[in-house]
Amino acid sequence: MRLDDLFRRQARTLSFEFFPPKNDRTWYTLEDAIDQLAPLGADFVSVTYGAGGSTRAKTREVVEHIHAKTGVSAMAHLTCVNATRGELQTLLDEYAGAGIENLLALRGDPPKGQERFTPTDGGCAHAVDLIDLIRDRGGFASLCAAFPERHPDAASREADWAHLAQKLRRGASGAITQCFFDPNAYVEMLAHLTRLTGSHPRIIPGILPITDYHALVRFCERCGASVPQSVHAALAPLADDKVAVRKAGMAWTVAFCRELLEAGAPGLHIYALNRSTAAAEIVTALRLSGHLD
Repeated sequence: MRLDDLFRRQARTLSFEFFPPKNDRTWYTLEDAIDQLAPLGADFVSVTYGAGGSTRAKTREVVEHIHAKTGVSAMAHLTCVNATRGELQTLLDEYAGAGIENLLALRGDPPKGQERFTPTDGGCAHAVDLIDLIRDRGGFASLCAAFPERHPDAASREADWAHLAQKLRRGASGAITQCFFDPNAYVEMLAHLTRLTGSHPRIIPGILPITDYHALVRFCERCGASVPQSVHAALAPLADDKVAVRKAGMAWTVAFCRELLEAGAPGLHIYALNRSTAAAEIVTALRLSGHLD
């Protein structure tokens, strides 16, 4: 099902994110995660796209596999990196031929070894250009990325949110956030976008389960997300106790999800990291507390 149609039917959705496996062993791990999570009532799933377009073919393979095997709506990430408009058009045709109807349109990160994003000659410079390309091609629903703390290249939060509003006006049916850990940042972004657009845009929080303190810090340093002092205070003393830090981190993640849903979030997009256990624990806890249907 196209996600624009799904969003019109459902006020709240549950979704998971996977990434393409690197080899046969990790493919089996991914398949197991899909098998475990699909029955939890996922409304859709997404599959990421490697830096520099490095997993373009694998992304399509995984999306087509999920679409064919589970019947769950699958969304492919698509970036502007290292692709001309002609190459992107060809990829859109291939997705359409495989029955894939949903795309997450992203500018993309610079390829490894490059500090800043440089548009490909004959390609798209910004995510909004990719959204235009998808809209003009027809046959797809597109989503985009949102940054509650601002994109690292943006001059300010407000400038970044104005750019997000433009992406929504140009055809994106909604957005999924980069991981973040401050519910106030999300609430402030929604309020600002509502003022800009005159409507209530569909901005789904991206949730990173906290299971390892050191891994959390490394991940956030790479992607530019900040970790609140309350998280450091709660988890740093437990950092070297894998069982204790996982228990505390998951409790914090579930409480964070509850707060977002109570603030009006239209669902959750959980970064499963090709594993099922943490994501399943979050969904189960939220269902037991009545926060997810």
